Amino acid sequence: MVCGSRLVQRRVVGEYRRVVPTPPADWYPDPQQPARLRYWDGAQWTGYLVDPDKPGVVRYEQPPWAPSARGINVPLSIAVTSAF
Repeated sequence: MVCGSRLVQRRVVGEYRRVVPTPPADWYPDPQQPARLRYWDGAQWTGYLVDPDKPGVVRYEQPPWAPSARGINVPLSIAVTSAF
């Protein structure tokens, strides 16, 4: 548990685990291309980017690690036969 600026340990099933706070929401170097900035929302990386040659322009790009909007790529025959 984080109390103020101190890091506190808590007991979990007979052992102690250190709780590490996440960085606050802000612009940070992109993990894929550090020359540009990517927005961290406090929990995960977003698709919002700022390129170094256009510092005042925010654009959106689907993060490469995000799931595809098309859904699960499983052949229908496998899904149907596995259900029975």
